[in-house]
Amino acid sequence: MNEKSNVNHDSPSKPVIMMVISYPDTRLKKEMESLQKNGYNVRVTMWQRGWPFPHNEEIPVKSLKINAPAGDIKSVLYFPFWWLFLIVELFKSDWDVVHAVNFDTYLFSLIAARLKNKPIIYDIFDFYGDVMPYFLRKIVVTLDKLLLPYSNALILADDSRIEQIGGRIHSNIYTINNSPMEHLFSHDEDDTPSEEFVVFVGGKIAEQRSLDMLISAVSKIEGVKLVIRGHCGEPIYKQRLLRLGEKLEDVDIYLDGVPYEEIIEGTQGADLTIALYDPHIPNNKYASPNKLFEAMASKIPIIVNENTSMADIVKNEKCGMIIPYGDENALKDAISILKDSPSLKKRLGNNGRIAYEKKYKWSIMENRLVNIYSQVLSWESYQG
Repeated sequence: MNEKSNVNHDSPSKPVIMMVISYPDTRLKKEMESLQKNGYNVRVTMWQRGWPFPHNEEIPVKSLKINAPAGDIKSVLYFPFWWLFLIVELFKSDWDVVHAVNFDTYLFSLIAARLKNKPIIYDIFDFYGDVMPYFLRKIVVTLDKLLLPYSNALILADDSRIEQIGGRIHSNIYTINNSPMEHLFSHDEDDTPSEEFVVFVGGKIAEQRSLDMLISAVSKIEGVKLVIRGHCGEPIYKQRLLRLGEKLEDVDIYLDGVPYEEIIEGTQGADLTIALYDPHIPNNKYASPNKLFEAMASKIPIIVNENTSMADIVKNEKCGMIIPYGDENALKDAISILKDSPSLKKRLGNNGRIAYEKKYKWSIMENRLVNIYSQVLSWESYQG
């Protein structure tokens, strides 16, 4: 049921960080490799859910491999197995700091940290209460807000999430944006005009992200090719998208998952990317997904929908276009405008790259993460 790396480079002189998460995530991969690079011993306990999790082989990973899609209400039935696995790993392992991702690891990590008299860092990728079904939402939100101040440091993925958690209810809040690493992006520019205007969407594919509407919009614009690469855990919606794609020559869809590097390559080779998130789902209002920062780093514009924090970033940085959610005509018009105006497309792409370099590149986030750990361990040393 679990898997352990045979490589263990732990050194007694280096603090040991136990990172715990209930699904594979590229953000965790960046954080764990940044901490390892900066002299920490890192170990990971995760629920792999049947997904691939490529990582540095020098970092030991123990994983529960029960296959249950994240976001599927049926996966709740498997959480007792995950929590038992997590509790066993937390109590049998030696570590100096536990880094808990999201509420479904935080409660038991907090208990273990208190019993072991060790610090805990709470890293909220998604505020779970706001992605729960309505009948569970209030319970989870209340419990999360009640317990999160007991962490030694709280990490959020966007400044807007301070509002989501109820304001500055923690004394040590830090923001680490979900931006990609610089080395993944080529600086070579190809100004050769292309016969096709390529729209690329990569990553997690879900019905509330309106890709069926995107396919419909693209089908009505001459000279536009749509490429979709990612993983769709919703079987009915997956088949719907594949059927739509089969009917159209200029739509290329693959939904069984691809390496992250392929997502980056596809983004860099495109003219435009899209990120539409249903704002009626509370968590989406505060979403600033990695595809926003991937677009910035790739020097291409992005189309997002209003009433989200990513729309605020796009507006402030002037790196894309904002449309109402669910408005196919507005989406079609926005794509057409960017296709027919190369100078506008280039200006928005350049604006995004400048913002990425100045504010959002991963080296900035890495330094912030390392400073958080330095402070937390310094506080613990002082108290000891």
